[in-house]
Amino acid sequence: MGKERQLFVNKLIKFRTVLILLVLVIIFGVIKPIFLNPLNILNMLKRMSYTAIPAFGMTFVMVLGGLDISVGSTAAVVGVVMAMFLKNGIPISLAIVICLGIGMLFGIANGIISVKGKIAPFLVTLATMNIFRGIALVLSEGKPIAIVNKVYVDMFGTGMLFGIFPMPIFILILFFLISWFLFSKTKYGFYIRCIGGNEDSAKVSGIPVNKIKIWTYAIMGSYGCVTGMILAAFMSSGLPDIASDTAMDAIAAVVLGGTAIAGGIGTLWGTLGGALIMATLNSGMSLLGAQTHVQILVKGLVIILAVLMDNALKSKEVV
Repeated sequence: MGKERQLFVNKLIKFRTVLILLVLVIIFGVIKPIFLNPLNILNMLKRMSYTAIPAFGMTFVMVLGGLDISVGSTAAVVGVVMAMFLKNGIPISLAIVICLGIGMLFGIANGIISVKGKIAPFLVTLATMNIFRGIALVLSEGKPIAIVNKVYVDMFGTGMLFGIFPMPIFILILFFLISWFLFSKTKYGFYIRCIGGNEDSAKVSGIPVNKIKIWTYAIMGSYGCVTGMILAAFMSSGLPDIASDTAMDAIAAVVLGGTAIAGGIGTLWGTLGGALIMATLNSGMSLLGAQTHVQILVKGLVIILAVLMDNALKSKEVV
């Protein structure tokens, strides 16, 4: 019986994200049947895109043993810059390339300061979070910059692929597949897990630890850029104060997906499940009429409960 109980606990640990998601869907579906309406589910998945994409990048960073709380500010800068470019007639393709470069540059700055300065990533990104937000406010003079380019808005926000598939969901799936491939099928992904598991051993093994760290933050910056482009399209404007809670939502999704806070362990499938949980919470609480500050409170509690549950379950796990 003891062995059967332990097998059950191991299964519970493995599929805990799916179980939490099912429980939430059932609860919200019973309380508010409209929650299960296909149109609501579709809108929920569209909004989930700007939580899940930075969460994919955050998975790389957290498995590496780091953290990036500046991603929302990166998204704000990119949204403002994109709006300015489009307002001044710069072609969309060129604007996208430049904004991707800006996102990666911000990420590289985070990585270099952390690695070369030997400063904890949390402290570095706490500082750059404010610096990047300040840049967005200075560039926009604290005001929204309207985007009237319909092609851009359709490409990243309201458009439908082949007339049936929302573009944000397509972008979400595309970035999930890219992230999954990098994380699971490449030497780079293997190096990330090695560094997060034991950095000293990784160095002894000849893994270029510093280079991997810097490029991981660069990838995080590019994901923040895409997040900013999606948000700008949704809002049809560059807003300097947008995405202030993006980092918290992304971290919550990653933790709910089972990624270890200490690094070394994590999966993209788990993060996708965690992002679905966060999207379900946001949609369900909105339908229940919860105010924004209540939603923030609940999401904070969810992170704490997820970590406590993760620690409690893993203490009972037998390999």
